[in-house]
Amino acid sequence: MVSWSDDGSNSSSSGGDSASSPAPRTIDCSDWSSLAVDLPVRCEHQAMCEKLVAFESVDSGGRFVGCAQKDGPKCPYVHWVELERPPQLKMSLARVLDMYEEVVNLRLRQNVVNAEENFKILGEKKKMEQDLRFFKLDFAKMVADKEQAITESGNTRLALSDLKIELEKKKMFDKSLTNIHQVVRAKAEKERDEMKQERDKMMEERDKLKEERDQLKKEIKKLEYMIGDLFKHKEDTKCKIRKDREMLDECE
Repeated sequence: MVSWSDDGSNSSSSGGDSASSPAPRTIDCSDWSSLAVDLPVRCEHQAMCEKLVAFESVDSGGRFVGCAQKDGPKCPYVHWVELERPPQLKMSLARVLDMYEEVVNLRLRQNVVNAEENFKILGEKKKMEQDLRFFKLDFAKMVADKEQAITESGNTRLALSDLKIELEKKKMFDKSLTNIHQVVRAKAEKERDEMKQERDKMMEERDKLKEERDQLKKEIKKLEYMIGDLFKHKEDTKCKIRKDREMLDECE
């Protein structure tokens, strides 16, 4: 209980005023939070005091009255109104406050680690995006080259078809000239075989180009999936950091 003398001074079983040390940190308390209009006490400003609850070290939970100044610096006036608490309770409060500080420091360190990981992920994402742009340019050039090769292959096939027609005409023209026809026919067959081999070779190259193009498409899709996973990991990391920050704000 708190007793007040007739001359406006106050006293309590826990000690008197403290004008030299700063007031302790406080915590909100609906049962003890208002101007001390019912108490005849004045701070160093000679103004009415405010009811407060301490939240610092072994004094946590202790009720006191202190400076209620809102505009300008507060004075260090403190007057405790709680009974002296046993040493066991003070030790328990000190241990709880130490655990609280450890949790806060751990969360701060975890936030720093998360921020570093997020920065590293953003750097890797930027590098992958740059690599992907170069890859797309190289792929576009490669596709253009392959299409040009396919076009040239089609022109070659047309030329082979025209040559075949010419060979047929020549065979019909040389039917009456047996010896010459045999020589020309042997030569034409040789050229035809060579052209056939060349055509088969070009077909094989075209098929190989198609396979390479399909493989490049698969690689591009794989890179797009990897970028999507990085974006998802980034969002998860942001959510985790935001939750930790909200928990830290609640603790504060």
